[in-house]
Amino acid sequence: MSLQPVQLDTLDWQDIVTAIRTRIYPDSNGKWTFQAPVDPGVTLLELFAWLLDQRIYWMNQTPASLVLAVMSLLGESPNPAKAAVTVLQLADSALPARQFPVASAGTLMRLGDTNPPILFTTDQSLTVLPLKGISVTVNGVDMSNDLAQGQPVAVLSPGQQSSELRFLLHLSQSIPSSLAGNFFSLMFQFQVPADEYPQWSPSAVAGIVPAASLTWSYTSSSSGASAVFAATQVDDGTQGFRRSGVVRLPFPSDWKAEPAGSDSSATTYAIVLDISNASFTYAPQLIQVQGNEVLAQHSWPRSIQPSTANWLPLPGNIISVQPTPDTPSWQEYPPIEDSVQVSITAQGGTPVEWQRVLTLALAGPTDTDFIVDRARAQIRFGDGLTGRLPIPAPTTSDPASSATTFTVTYNAGGGTAGNVGEGLSWEAVPPVPGGPSPQFTATNLAEGSGGADTETLLQAQQRVQEELNLPIRAVTAADFENLAISTPGVTLRRAYAAIGYHPNFPCATVPGAITVFIVPYAPRVQTDGTVPTSSFVAVPQPDPGALAAALARLQAGKILGGQIFVCPPTYRPVWLRIQVAVDRTLSAALRSSVLTGLQTYLDPLVGGDEGGGWPFGNPLRPSGLLKVAQEILGEKGDVLSVGVRIDGMTSFENCQDTTIQPYELVRLVHVDLATQRRPAQSAGLR
Repeated sequence: MSLQPVQLDTLDWQDIVTAIRTRIYPDSNGKWTFQAPVDPGVTLLELFAWLLDQRIYWMNQTPASLVLAVMSLLGESPNPAKAAVTVLQLADSALPARQFPVASAGTLMRLGDTNPPILFTTDQSLTVLPLKGISVTVNGVDMSNDLAQGQPVAVLSPGQQSSELRFLLHLSQSIPSSLAGNFFSLMFQFQVPADEYPQWSPSAVAGIVPAASLTWSYTSSSSGASAVFAATQVDDGTQGFRRSGVVRLPFPSDWKAEPAGSDSSATTYAIVLDISNASFTYAPQLIQVQGNEVLAQHSWPRSIQPSTANWLPLPGNIISVQPTPDTPSWQEYPPIEDSVQVSITAQGGTPVEWQRVLTLALAGPTDTDFIVDRARAQIRFGDGLTGRLPIPAPTTSDPASSATTFTVTYNAGGGTAGNVGEGLSWEAVPPVPGGPSPQFTATNLAEGSGGADTETLLQAQQRVQEELNLPIRAVTAADFENLAISTPGVTLRRAYAAIGYHPNFPCATVPGAITVFIVPYAPRVQTDGTVPTSSFVAVPQPDPGALAAALARLQAGKILGGQIFVCPPTYRPVWLRIQVAVDRTLSAALRSSVLTGLQTYLDPLVGGDEGGGWPFGNPLRPSGLLKVAQEILGEKGDVLSVGVRIDGMTSFENCQDTTIQPYELVRLVHVDLATQRRPAQSAGLR
């Protein structure tokens, strides 16, 4: 329950004047009789009332420094500006074309003819391949045409835990051995749910255990056999094909080209990907493979040494990072606050790194703190009482001996200006005005996302209040379930918290033990539209990475004491026997509709009466199953009875509910649909 705010400002000027006037006559013993507004004494009283009204108003305000101090106790603060991130596909723009040009990390890419220019810098260096195309085979079957037509391709066969993918890079030039150690890249895009964020998304989560072992290899020219890329040098942004991302691979020194194909002008190099020990909930659906991608962000580094020769050891010294007249227009963006670093070298010659803070109100006279004003592009220091002065007092008569050198480094950019659309054209620009052009062009394959302006204090207060209301602690069973489902980085859809259940002692109630059963996402027609046969999984099971991520989240949110376990769901096999009376033989399509309807009704994700998945522990009622079958059959048949049998039962139950454990779900194994002739209906009047 929140506390009611304390109101100190409960009187206005008129209330104060009225209260004073009521005291004039008794306090003066009747000697002050003339109380008209023209009386000088009344004028003074009204002036004092105005001053008091102002003081009360100030007392009732909460200063920003106090708000920031309280937020810091909660581990929170206003968010600084954030730079947007996108994926750029680079291309060589030099004429004639260069041989495998390298775009170094930090290459500046300008968006079209924007003014002021929108600039992104590449995160890592990249060797641009002269690609003519990429062919993809899965377990020996060429799937390039399917990908070209926008058809998703399963990287694993149904029920299999291993697979082999071959990526043939068709290049217009041969790869020289001198490129060894440089990196090239491939971007993989998968058909995933919206909350399985790609690598470049600000909501992406790193560190999730992959659901399979991926081994990348090539053909060695020295041995003629397959050679493995060193795992330490493979930068897998897909986290083991869990999400869309960029994979960076080093050029080997002995990469052997494949035999010439139909295109004699192309030199082909093969990359083989072996997938093993796969535990995916469903087979990843690949929709696109492209080359020459690199992540880029809307920020670029700057460094200045401001002139402080005329500074005095007095308050009010400010460093401005506004562009000077000779500064190119693409450097006009203000600094990103948390990237600013200030180094001051004083008399002794030892540089001192100063600390950025949000307010100087809490700083002492010796604290080397500064604040960044992004709106004004300024850096401010203390006044000697709240924060140390940036200029030390002279110790000799020679001012030169007290010279102080300032070095300021920061990243410019950030803000919502970087949230651009996808498919735009970019061009590399020189980092120094008038310098040689890097000669690269690019297209962003994803929209810029994650750019945000500096959070105001009011916005930060509202955000913190909302976050405080979020359930981050697990006390009740519903708390455990909600925390598990909301685990970032994995796509979980349902959870059930079994209080007192211990996986090692299933027949006993263990005090303090809580086991959470989780159901992951799997494609369904009801939620995803068309679902490829290769990706349909009737009984979704979470992979070990999802189990570990959910367990870590619950461990962080549980109260002291107790044991937390996270387990995959337990599915009880179900057999059904349905007796139907019909006038004519049921068609194969209608039989299939009945089977599909019953399977959907018992589905863990879209089943049940509400369509949100078969409830955990819900008994199997013959009457409910009969209703589903009858609604599908309509007037083409009458469902006479429905028998239910689960494992452990020797006969079908037609009348009573068949119960399962509270933490269990069901899976439909078989439906025996038997028909008999419907009795003829008599008609006419009696």
